[in-house]
Amino acid sequence: MQRLLAVLLVLIGLIGLVLGRLGETTWAPETETTATATLEDPGPAVVIDPGVLYVGGEEGKVVIEGASDVSVITASNSDIDAYLEGVHHTRVTGASDWSTLSTEDVEPDGAAEISDPTGSDLWRSVDTSASPYTLDIGEFWAAENGENEQVYRSLLIVTDGTAAGADKISITWPVDDENEWVPYAYAGGAAIAVIGLVLLVVSIGRRGDEDEDELLEEPQEARSSEARTSLATGGAAAGAAAGGLSEGRDGADTDTDGADAPRAEDPLDAPDAREVGEQSVWSFGDRADDAGTGADGTSSDGGSPGADPSGDDADQERR
Repeated sequence: MQRLLAVLLVLIGLIGLVLGRLGETTWAPETETTATATLEDPGPAVVIDPGVLYVGGEEGKVVIEGASDVSVITASNSDIDAYLEGVHHTRVTGASDWSTLSTEDVEPDGAAEISDPTGSDLWRSVDTSASPYTLDIGEFWAAENGENEQVYRSLLIVTDGTAAGADKISITWPVDDENEWVPYAYAGGAAIAVIGLVLLVVSIGRRGDEDEDELLEEPQEARSSEARTSLATGGAAAGAAAGGLSEGRDGADTDTDGADAPRAEDPLDAPDAREVGEQSVWSFGDRADDAGTGADGTSSDGGSPGADPSGDDADQERR
């Protein structure tokens, strides 16, 4: 039972460690989040309001997709508003959630084209690139907070002035997030596994001691069993012998009491037994005679066979 409990604890501990690892890899939260705005009819220009790039932090990237080359222009808010006055355009005002950028349609009935979108002397910087255009938020933040500080600048996004300013805008921010239960899974799993291993080692050691004790006790038990078997065998033999004698006596008594009762056969009454007995008796007598008779039929004291020494002496005295 203790060994089974130890194995179960080890398995539970391993499961905890596996869950912790899965919490760091397969089940880990995303390392970044992306908010996107898909623009159906944005107008010839799209403006990203100040601070929108920093909703998710000062690191990340902006990806802008357009029908042609995309130009990203920086300028003061007032200069951008003055340039787009009376022109249909779209503003990106923030993020409604971590996956969606919120937008605002401005002057939908305004002009659908703008002239010379990148050649105006109002712009502080103009950067044109093929679609999709990528802007690094960290670099942009460093430029705003450098020597020429330009905090919370708006971004004006245009193409050729006649097509849509952008078709899709997405902002991606890194996320420093993790499953809070992962450390507990690691700690709990390791602790339970160690306890299970300790119990397993103890149970194995105890089982070894029990096996050794059984090996030591086994010869003693074997000897005791042999002794009991010998005693039982001797007792059975003695009982059988006593039973045989008792049956013989009972048979004899039965014969004296009535002629109809069956008489037990006495081993001594058998012909073979009587012959053996008589032979034994005569053999004993022959051995006695042989002891006093020589090989030539004379007795060992020089007399004739069957002579009585005392009789000879008496005859001599009478003469």
